[in-house]
Amino acid sequence: MIADSPCPSRRDVLAALLFGAAGVRLDARAGTTRTTDLTALDAVEAARRLASGAVTPLQLTNAYLERIAARDPVLHAFITVTADRARRDAQAPLRGPLRGIPIAHKDLFETAGVLTTGGSRLYRAHVPARDAAIVAALARTGAVMLGKTNTHELGGGVTTLNPFYGTTRNPANPLRIPGGSSGGSAAAVAAHLAAAATGSDTGGSVRIPAALCGCVGFKPSYGRLSTQGLLGACPTFDHVGLLTRSVADASWIFRAVVGGAASRPAPRRPRIGIARRFFFERLQPDVESAMTRVVERLRERGALMVDRDLPLDDHTMARVFDPIVAEEIWSRYGSAWKVRPQDFSPAFAAIFATPPPSLVEIARARRARAVFQAAVTDVFDEVDVILTPTVPITAPPIAGPIDAALILRNTWPFNAARTPAISMPAGADRDGLPIGVQLAAAPGRDDALLAVAALLD
Repeated sequence: MIADSPCPSRRDVLAALLFGAAGVRLDARAGTTRTTDLTALDAVEAARRLASGAVTPLQLTNAYLERIAARDPVLHAFITVTADRARRDAQAPLRGPLRGIPIAHKDLFETAGVLTTGGSRLYRAHVPARDAAIVAALARTGAVMLGKTNTHELGGGVTTLNPFYGTTRNPANPLRIPGGSSGGSAAAVAAHLAAAATGSDTGGSVRIPAALCGCVGFKPSYGRLSTQGLLGACPTFDHVGLLTRSVADASWIFRAVVGGAASRPAPRRPRIGIARRFFFERLQPDVESAMTRVVERLRERGALMVDRDLPLDDHTMARVFDPIVAEEIWSRYGSAWKVRPQDFSPAFAAIFATPPPSLVEIARARRARAVFQAAVTDVFDEVDVILTPTVPITAPPIAGPIDAALILRNTWPFNAARTPAISMPAGADRDGLPIGVQLAAAPGRDDALLAVAALLD
């Protein structure tokens, strides 16, 4: 990843005390570093060691469970840790490309026989009979389930400050939010409490926490990963995604789940459009500087960088996104709110303070969304991918103020357009807080997007 190396600060010292060092020591004979902490291995390297027999699935799983026990009481990335199941998974005879890789699942995905809360009091006793599609798919590849990660209530926010299951803290600074709604998954991956994790993304819920925590968040094209078994509320925009430590990990896990060979790889000299209008307009100065460095790095690696804006402005969201989200949340949870209002936080219940959009409003919004999607897709006739900052700012304090609309600003368009999008680490601000860069491609061009993203890996 592109990264800066700021001098250690009091924040760095505090983080080291709370979350520990990376588990790397110098081998004096070879003059190179050698990993002594198994949880410091990324998924691809862990798989190599598992395949060679240097590490067993149970050893790797136990290393993660020990780290969770030591670090998660402060971080609170998990709602439920499934230690017994993880050890059974690790010792199962199942073979597959991800055999023995410890993975965490966002608690919006149903898991057979395991509490699935959705981060909500509504589901406080919900124990599903079967796994969500993504959970089942990863289990078939041999992945080990470590547990269920914390989420913003019902996936409906960008902070993961959950009033029912606790606040998840950012591994880069425990006084900062991790982003949301897949904040527990991003924090677990960034803090090495899981090799990878699942997430869901309605308006940025995979990419936002990835950017704020300093990991990779990949949202494939709409429908590429099934939402069956997701406790989602917005089927028009809901995507299933992955949080990993590298683009290589995301590509490998994605390919293991969807199967088949990669299709339409990136061109030898990709054309990358820099979407300056709208996406670059409200940037924290350190984020703007990081984007300049990213653009230069891509040029150095052979990409053709051009300015290419997308067809949106500050009013587009109200036309193509907000009415549909409001109607679908009303449809999914309105009846429950009427009979069990105490099971919703005041923040989530605020959506029910006004009536749902009318049929005329919804029809207008759906037409506008279809026009917007077509217009965004047309942009990819001129460029292979679009580049933007993932989030205009770095992680705000848990104590606030928190501008949720600003945090969401740069990610929701790619849900409305149903394109694949990925966030990758792009350095840090002066306080050591992670910054993310986002790439997006045309619908269905997931493999090409991952190939271009690999230029920054």
